Amino acid sequence: MRDVFNPKAVNKMAARIKARWPAFKDKKFCKEINPKLPALTYSERLKYISNILEKYLPGDFPTAADILINSQLPKYGNDLLGDSNDRFITVTQSAYIARKGLDHFDISMNALYEMTQRFSAEWDIRAFIIKYPEKTLAVLAEWAKDPSPHVRRLVSEGSRPLLPWGKRLHQFVTDPKPTLLLLDLLKNDPSEYVRRSVANHLNDHAKKHPDLVVKTLKKWKKEHPSKNMERMIKHATRTLIKDGHPGALQLLGFKKGASVIIKNIKATPKLSIGEYLYFSFDIISTGKTKQKLAIDYIIYFKKSNGELAPKVFKLTVKELKKSESLSLQKKHSFKIITTRKYYAGTHELGVQVNGEEKGKTKFNVTV
Repeated sequence: MRDVFNPKAVNKMAARIKARWPAFKDKKFCKEINPKLPALTYSERLKYISNILEKYLPGDFPTAADILINSQLPKYGNDLLGDSNDRFITVTQSAYIARKGLDHFDISMNALYEMTQRFSAEWDIRAFIIKYPEKTLAVLAEWAKDPSPHVRRLVSEGSRPLLPWGKRLHQFVTDPKPTLLLLDLLKNDPSEYVRRSVANHLNDHAKKHPDLVVKTLKKWKKEHPSKNMERMIKHATRTLIKDGHPGALQLLGFKKGASVIIKNIKATPKLSIGEYLYFSFDIISTGKTKQKLAIDYIIYFKKSNGELAPKVFKLTVKELKKSESLSLQKKHSFKIITTRKYYAGTHELGVQVNGEEKGKTKFNVTV
């Protein structure tokens, strides 16, 4: 991921700035940055490039912001993030705006407005939400009506309380109502790209305010029934469905307490880190009528202290008639990833239906 900040991208950005501001020392700028990149992580590269950008731009922020605004890549032509890896370099500029422009609200808002149409300013607008919550929320409410789907998406994505890689917006974790007002403006957005962000935003709130999220979605569904709304509700409630929230289950046509039996759970008895866990099981409907079933699986990962930590993963959605049965199989990777550390020992695999665990087995992981 760190390689989105690479010498080619730095050189191109420098050339664009030079074309708009001839005094820019583009060769020195690139020479100071590019040799250092291989030793730096993603976040270190982002911060370093942004810091050096500050060093070579004019000290007067309004002038520097104007140079950056006028040296941007072409705007996206639609709501697709084409060649987005090449555009990641824009984040180093929006980071500069967030760091140096906090005392220049209007200029900074304009800069982020332009930059988000070239990549995304979702991480850096958060500094302004924190310092100027009412002013920034008012701007975002206006941007919710903007012709650009990238600007409209920023309204939702930039104000997400738990945005990945972004600074947590604690005020919205505590009180989601201010951003729910923004989401209400976007709930029927013509762009799937924007509606997907709305769903992700709601999923953030669902972790602390599940009943409020269900109440909001139920209201939206009643007022604006459509296939787009159904898709958004499904994505917004994915955590609640895994948790077996009764209101979320009902909203999607599931029933808490599914009448099923899980038999013949089999899992790879022993595997090494880097291999796959293969498992299978049979599910038998014992209900009197047809049932809609959200079938998930749980892996209880061994932690460093020996305790088990459950993580729910989506598997499938099926409808089973009375006495109907189904055999399912799946594989789960234990390849090394940056977001999880694996430990040797006994792990467990569970099968969950409509939010309730119905069966479990054990397996061993070795280094």
